[in-house]
Amino acid sequence: MKLDAHVHTFHSGRTTIFPVHKILNESYNTPEGVYRLAKKRGMDLVAITDHDVISGALTIADRPDVIVGCEVTGVFPEDKVKVHIGTLGVTESQHREIDKLRHDVRELMPYLKQQRIFTSLNHLASRVAGQITPVHLAALIPWLDGIEILNGTRPKSQNRTAAALASAHRKVGVAGSDSHTYRGIGKTCIVADTASNREEFLECLRQGRVRVEGHQGSYFKFCSDILRLTARFYEDGWIQLAKQPLRWNRQAMVLGSLIGLPLIPVPLIGIIAHLVLEERFNTALLFDLVARPAEFSPDNWNVPLVAHD
Repeated sequence: MKLDAHVHTFHSGRTTIFPVHKILNESYNTPEGVYRLAKKRGMDLVAITDHDVISGALTIADRPDVIVGCEVTGVFPEDKVKVHIGTLGVTESQHREIDKLRHDVRELMPYLKQQRIFTSLNHLASRVAGQITPVHLAALIPWLDGIEILNGTRPKSQNRTAAALASAHRKVGVAGSDSHTYRGIGKTCIVADTASNREEFLECLRQGRVRVEGHQGSYFKFCSDILRLTARFYEDGWIQLAKQPLRWNRQAMVLGSLIGLPLIPVPLIGIIAHLVLEERFNTALLFDLVARPAEFSPDNWNVPLVAHD
């Protein structure tokens, strides 16, 4: 059985990218659109893992081939560093508790472990969530079931870093497209050869009897997705205006977006700079992991999060 374990919909809310965080969504995918495309591309199971909500997944959760997931934003309260924790097999009551605890990873991670919710650290070599260090990793790793080693939007260098860490600490390798558009859905996935239903798949995942396959990301694909999101933003603006043509804010949004059309190349320049910084961050993290190795044990959970001298 195959599962793309990392997919987003419009339920993920607004992007965190400044200065468009007030108007641009993380994704314009719909749960139904994700489901149909994933099945068309050969996925036996479908998961939706929106940022900190499960509302999108719940709209299709009555189907036996759907896994309710969530990409949880966990926070280290001492320095506000954020990490993205992928979770699969979450109930509504569990999610309510997760949402209360996620602002302190020291409370969040033991709860996830106690509830036997499968957890993985997503795109650890990327700056997208925060400036994670070996000390943060040392605190997290004993509590994780897996590490995302094949992310469909991240370049090979970042996936290679994650795969090396997963291998070194014997964590389950996880894969997902991390699709915020429809382009990559179902093209990166986890495979459990012996599973025949959702429950068996999750058990195979917990036991590590899975493998990953599919596409990796690239800088070109990343830029392509940004352009696709921009196109969906304009399309959504016109759709909302057609539904409520007399609303002044709808009219203002469309007018403002039209005025901003000539500025589209500007964010692309910013994206190139972002990708350069991403590569530098990945390299720096690798050097830190080698030069200043932390003791990876549950005892580190109570160690203050300060860099080693």
